[in-house]
Amino acid sequence: MSWSLGETAALALKATRGAGLSWGLAEEAAGAVFWLHQRGLPGISALCGYLDCYGAAGTAGDAACPLVLGAALSDGTHVVPEQLGERIDLGTVSAPLLLLPFVATIPPGTFWLIAPGDGDAAPDPWHSGWLRGSAPCQLQRGTAAQIAGTRAGHTRLPDRFACCVDRLTDFAHRTYAPATSQSRLAGAGAGLTDND
Repeated sequence: MSWSLGETAALALKATRGAGLSWGLAEEAAGAVFWLHQRGLPGISALCGYLDCYGAAGTAGDAACPLVLGAALSDGTHVVPEQLGERIDLGTVSAPLLLLPFVATIPPGTFWLIAPGDGDAAPDPWHSGWLRGSAPCQLQRGTAAQIAGTRAGHTRLPDRFACCVDRLTDFAHRTYAPATSQSRLAGAGAGLTDND
């Protein structure tokens, strides 16, 4: 079984909200997961790992939330390098892969996210070192995009991510209200008797 990227983004939104983050951050998570999977990167795995850590403690710990930091970068409220090759420390960031879509879309689209193990070379195609845990990150201005636009051709989430879909579904279920007789009497569903 596979899922469309739209379904995947909708699940990411509900799961992030179910983990206790705000609706605004849930929307950012959905957009980030969509962007990553469109380029063949495992965004749902990164979100799953991040929400497991966040959900266990109700906080991301000492590391920065990639969604909050990403929103600040996108909104222009966080400083970015002005000169080519210049780097700015972003501090320790949880699940750095979730920050990549925000960095990649800062105008003019040539900023790079640098995390441990990268050096000056491009990371492995899956950015596997950025999936779980946290890492000190830097933002660098380059001359070209870090992730080539030609990679944006994926439209479905492969079935190998089924375990992440199941885990995010568990988070999403936290947003559902249970049915009660009082809600049925007030008009929810078919009421107490199904007469159609």
